[in-house]
Amino acid sequence: MSNNVFPEAVAVEKQAKGDLYLDAWGVPKVSIPATLFHGMFTFDVPSSYWKESINSVEQTSFSGATSVNGELNLTSNGVLNDRVVLDTFRSPRYQPNRGHLYSSSLFFDDPTLNGERTCGIFTEEAGVGIRIRGNGSTWSIYFLVRTTLDSVTTDVEHEVTNLPPGYNPARGNIYDIQMQWRGVGNFKLFIGDEATGVSTLVLTVSNLNVVENLTIFNPAFPIAFECINQGDYVVIRVGCVDVSTEGGLRDKGFYGSISIDNDNGQVAISGYNVPILVVRCKRNHPTTGQRNTRDMIALLATAYSDQRSIVRVWATRDETAITLNDQTWVDFRDGLIDYIQYDNPNVATPITFDTAKADLIFGARVDMDQSYATSALFEGRTDIFQSAGDIFVFTVHRETANSANVGVTYEFAEEL
Repeated sequence: MSNNVFPEAVAVEKQAKGDLYLDAWGVPKVSIPATLFHGMFTFDVPSSYWKESINSVEQTSFSGATSVNGELNLTSNGVLNDRVVLDTFRSPRYQPNRGHLYSSSLFFDDPTLNGERTCGIFTEEAGVGIRIRGNGSTWSIYFLVRTTLDSVTTDVEHEVTNLPPGYNPARGNIYDIQMQWRGVGNFKLFIGDEATGVSTLVLTVSNLNVVENLTIFNPAFPIAFECINQGDYVVIRVGCVDVSTEGGLRDKGFYGSISIDNDNGQVAISGYNVPILVVRCKRNHPTTGQRNTRDMIALLATAYSDQRSIVRVWATRDETAITLNDQTWVDFRDGLIDYIQYDNPNVATPITFDTAKADLIFGARVDMDQSYATSALFEGRTDIFQSAGDIFVFTVHRETANSANVGVTYEFAEEL
């Protein structure tokens, strides 16, 4: 390297690998991780962020997942080979040309028990994870890569043998999965080393100039923990968990909006809590049937009325909360989102809404012939996500429940 390069760049060169550690002007590149999602379980397993499934069927309450002494405890059930999974509603998406990092603290009690335990970022069809499998007398640890090609789902297990000295999966340790990705990049698994007090590289899965397809067909995954009883009850205990993008950004997406699209932009109503706009993020891809992992970020809801009215926003995952009557769902863009506008087009019997099957998350007064808009994001201090299976219902009613002409617009971003 020539002597006229910045000393800082020389220092970076001594540590950097590859030839892309400088930008086009010779300035050292800097990568700062940004958290996409994280979780802790101090008092409970927050049902607003996590769901439990058995054999891919979402449950209405937790049975295997509990908070004990600040830890997540996920336990298999008593049915042989049942897959008990706790995963997030959110599916943080890999950001192109950035690193993707999963980090967690884990305990695998009695690792030799007959069972399989997997922790990582994955769905039934794609993802990566750390897997412990016991056979009653011994245990093995694997790095899991899962993908689906031509409708066939495959798990590739890479056994980890280069473990830190004295490693015991029953004792609390730190685990990290680092993904180069770009569809074909390398994977690295790290486990904490008690001698150094830091994470040490125990496995590299080299994919460059090796693979013939994308290593993972869908790079958007929830955080997931899975226990399978293969003869014994097995448990995963978790301290905390995080998914970060290395050098990427948080919560970016492509703009979309849905509103009353008739000529006068309003519908005539009477009664309480009339569902003016219903927006659903579908659970599955409309063509392939695979899990939908494209989250939506709620941006703004705007309501208006020609009378003094109340606007409310409700959330539910129970599709029976909406009775279609003479109306049908309408696809938005490529069909991973659909919606219903109340009585638009005009029908004999519009949709009805059972408020007992939904949670009220926002309410406000709308003045006569005025618009009321809310982002509920509090200047970037929080985010509202709409994930697969979530249904948002925007209701408006005149404060007296008499007739009014009203409308709603919902603006959002899709994490494409």
